[in-house]
Amino acid sequence: PLLMVAIVAGAALTVVAAALAGFRLANRRAAPQRAALQIISELTPDGLKQKAPDSRDRLARGALSRLWALTEPVMARQRQLLEQNGELQRRHGQARALIDLMAEFNQVMQLAAVLDRLSFGLSRFFAGDGVAIWIRASQGQFELAVKVAEDFPTSLNPNDRWVATVMAGDAGLVLPFWLDREMPCMAAPLLDAQGQRIGIVALTSRRRPAYTVEDGAFLRTVIGHAAMAIQNATMYEFIDTLSRIDPLTGLHNRREFDRLLQQELGSAVQTGLRLSLIMADIDHFKQINDRFGHQEGDRALQQMARLIQLVPRRATDASFRIGGEEFAVLMGDTDKAGAVALSETLRGVIEGAKFLPSGEPVTVSLGVATFPDDGQNPAILIAAADRALYQAKAGGRNRVAAA
Repeated sequence: PLLMVAIVAGAALTVVAAALAGFRLANRRAAPQRAALQIISELTPDGLKQKAPDSRDRLARGALSRLWALTEPVMARQRQLLEQNGELQRRHGQARALIDLMAEFNQVMQLAAVLDRLSFGLSRFFAGDGVAIWIRASQGQFELAVKVAEDFPTSLNPNDRWVATVMAGDAGLVLPFWLDREMPCMAAPLLDAQGQRIGIVALTSRRRPAYTVEDGAFLRTVIGHAAMAIQNATMYEFIDTLSRIDPLTGLHNRREFDRLLQQELGSAVQTGLRLSLIMADIDHFKQINDRFGHQEGDRALQQMARLIQLVPRRATDASFRIGGEEFAVLMGDTDKAGAVALSETLRGVIEGAKFLPSGEPVTVSLGVATFPDDGQNPAILIAAADRALYQAKAGGRNRVAAA
């Protein structure tokens, strides 16, 4: 019995020893695999961008290398999708901004207001960059119409090399004379709806190293969308100007007279300054038409308008043809004595012009009224000047009378 017990105990000890040895061997061989699993369980997207970790175990090393090889195309596709998403978001933002800018254009009709919205819109698109817009003047110079965030020259010479290259569409080839070389610049011609190049749009930046090709394309897109608004504003201002001008004489018409008189009276009330109104009427104008014809009558009206504009007075004074052969001059910050003196000068100049075919003089009668002494609203002031005019007529014509 003891022998059997000893044999069984020995066998049991052998089995236990073998099991322990096997467990230790398996545990040692599984360690690389467990390490590989630990690496995989702790992986992050940034971790996958790094090189695959090494392992002393051939199988673990192969598994990790295979995982990294399979993951690389997925990561590359993810990067591509992120870039595409960023581009789509950028384009969506630009489209949204363009829609908002078009809505702003629809709220205004004056060219200055359209250019103002265009410049501020571009500055918003390009994160606060400086923007300037120059418009070609009748003399050929480019005059600064609006600027944002930076200082720009008030005028540009059309013969300047940079101006010529911008107008030719090659803006990136030459640096503008007014720009610090360390500051990037982007420019393009400003177009109207017919594609006519009417000015220059320029951007400068202190925030970016350079403008990209995509930036230039977007600038041209914005200008293209603004072209119709610019055309509409230009046409509106042209029509509005025509509606304020007497077509025969080129002076302001009665509509503009009523508007400016109301405006100037309001200003005079606020400032406490005087405002004088001169009413002038050509004497015996019907006889001029009857004797020399309506063509000569029209020429007399034109000469009268020319002389009113030539008589020395301030640029802020305004002259009008308010009906038939009747004219008016509005003089801000002028008392009655000053208005009477100018009226006498005007009367003498017209009498001495002698622009009728016969060489006879054309004479005028003038009436003067002054705010606030003779009236404090348009109707009363006009009535006072009219009464003074009729007094001059009744007194023998070719004279000045004051209310």
